[in-house]
Amino acid sequence: AYEYSVTLTRYHTRVEVTPARHSAIYRFTFPAADSASVLIDLTHNIPMDIAPEIGGRVSAGEISIDTSGEWTIRGSGTYRGGFGQGDYQVFFCAVFDRKPSAFGTWSNGRISDRACRSRIVSVNDRIGAFLTFSATKDEQVLMKIAVSLKSTTRAAEWLAREIPRWDYARVRDQAKASWNNELGKIELEGGSDTLKTLFYTALYHAMLMPRDRTSDKAGYPDGIPLWDDQYAVWDTWRTVFPLMVLLNPQMVAGNVNSFIARYAVNGKVKDAFIAGRDMDEEQGGNDIDNIVADAFVKDVPGVEWNAAYRLLKHDAESERKGWEGGPDSIRADIPTGAYRSLGWIPAGIMSCSKTLEYAYKYFCASEMAARLDTPGVAARYAHRSGLWRVLWNPDATSDGFKGFIVPRTAEGQFVTIDPKKLWGSWKEYFYEASSWTYSYFVPHQFPLLVRLCGGKRSFASRLEYALENNLVDYSNEPAFLAMHAFHYADRPDLASRWVRALMRTGYSLRGYPGNDDSGAMGSWYVFAALGFFPNAGQPLYYLHGPSFSKITVHLPRGKLLSILGTHASAENIYIQSLSVNGRPYHRSTLPHALIKEGGTLKFVMGPQPRIWTK
Repeated sequence: AYEYSVTLTRYHTRVEVTPARHSAIYRFTFPAADSASVLIDLTHNIPMDIAPEIGGRVSAGEISIDTSGEWTIRGSGTYRGGFGQGDYQVFFCAVFDRKPSAFGTWSNGRISDRACRSRIVSVNDRIGAFLTFSATKDEQVLMKIAVSLKSTTRAAEWLAREIPRWDYARVRDQAKASWNNELGKIELEGGSDTLKTLFYTALYHAMLMPRDRTSDKAGYPDGIPLWDDQYAVWDTWRTVFPLMVLLNPQMVAGNVNSFIARYAVNGKVKDAFIAGRDMDEEQGGNDIDNIVADAFVKDVPGVEWNAAYRLLKHDAESERKGWEGGPDSIRADIPTGAYRSLGWIPAGIMSCSKTLEYAYKYFCASEMAARLDTPGVAARYAHRSGLWRVLWNPDATSDGFKGFIVPRTAEGQFVTIDPKKLWGSWKEYFYEASSWTYSYFVPHQFPLLVRLCGGKRSFASRLEYALENNLVDYSNEPAFLAMHAFHYADRPDLASRWVRALMRTGYSLRGYPGNDDSGAMGSWYVFAALGFFPNAGQPLYYLHGPSFSKITVHLPRGKLLSILGTHASAENIYIQSLSVNGRPYHRSTLPHALIKEGGTLKFVMGPQPRIWTK
């Protein structure tokens, strides 16, 4: 987490790097050589050189070498491409600990010895700079570098502030201490070393994104919160942010305040925000609303909630015009403003998944409106949150089960589809999932869904069949709540069974069920191991029992949450009994209020299901 090292076998050179917040220090250990070089390639970037299928370019940039005082290379580039929108600039400042024996720049393969400057003339010119050293065997060269989205001056300021000395070990030790502090917010007892390694790796992944860019982006005053590298919040609102509500509420408040600042500057806040740029294409649409609502209902401090609600009200009243996202050429199949007038999206690109996700956004807005707006507004939002039901076709069938979310034409006719089909990204009807998966995505109205599926017994049987036959795709986020729907059928034991099954078969030291998606999969695993799971946007958790005999969660202000898993093991996966703060507890859901200030959850686990709820 705090250091990376690699031996470059082609050059017999050891490279080590350890980071500070906006900067890093490198240590190069060269073999004996007259020409031991360090090259900085300004043009090289992921969308052009590593994943060219997503498209990238560099339209401008320059690089310079300062030979006065410390040997310093500065530069900037204007880039485009990847999961973002428009051009963005990256600035850097790099300093070396010794004088080189040679130096220069290059442009499109042509080397200019002792030249101090190069710039891009035409789009995608390849430019860079180099320093060459005469090295004895195992001689080390140090380089400090900082990156900024604002200016080379700001990059130099970060570098001077964060790594003032040429002390690689000190920077490494500080980074190690920082990660130990964050990962140490959850302490485990019991369980194998492999399970602990898997847990802490998952927790580490949950903390990588988004990133704090406060005071590092033009157009935003210094000190105003700004968080970016949101790739996108469609992935992270379900598990990453709820986990941070417990472990790092300042981070959550910082992101909500960043949403407020972005709305003030840009008049919009989109799901993807990279290098300070919103991307208009949306996977689910306005998913920042869910993050804001989750923080609101859990009383995260440090947010001006009326300002946050104005953003949600803007989304509720002015966004969600129909289908937004993807190439313009495929937008024509959905009438402009259809969702605004109907409350559901007629058959077309992502029409079903967007309708379901928009419905939940309205529920989140109604929660805030109930406390911060008029009763009429809250009621109107609550009503719109239930219009997903228009797409429920009680006659649609699959594998002998009836009732699914299916597309519907503007004239009201249901479209015949195969509920098992995975539609892919930016395709018709559903985004990255099937109707089987999305037919369980009603986080705010599960009791209604149970009734639509024929009652509790039928619902549980159907959901178990879906999981047994891989009809709910747990490699992607829309499925995250599905197995917890068992709680609404009075079968928390089945939720426990399937959570442990996915932990066992989907997660290993080789990887996760799908793309980690900015820590989404990692934070899923953390909650699974803790023994409870969030319904993000609502102040409750579903209980399925912990994987370790004792877990200590360090909450803010020195509060402790102790989770005891008596007899917890790979075989003992079912809750036998539970006490909360010393009192017997007989519900399979837990209000956030019972753990926000700490306390003790004492589970007794066993190998067979047992009725422990009332």
